[in-house]
Amino acid sequence: MESEEHPLSYWFILIGAFAGGAAFILFAIALILQILNGHGSQAGNILRVALAVFSLFVGLFCVTVGTLYRLSFNDAR
Repeated sequence: MESEEHPLSYWFILIGAFAGGAAFILFAIALILQILNGHGSQAGNILRVALAVFSLFVGLFCVTVGTLYRLSFNDAR
């Protein structure tokens, strides 16, 4: 009978994916709050919106990869 224990590197990858996703999402929220508070010019705000949308998608991608990686723990090797 095989053990259900996973090496520590599996958990580091999972934690890194979720931490990276959270960091990108928090960065996107910070950029959106800067826009709402009126920082910068119109051109700067356009760049902030573009960077916020990009960061949001990268954050969601990291969370998705982490979730799929966690679901793969149950797969037979």
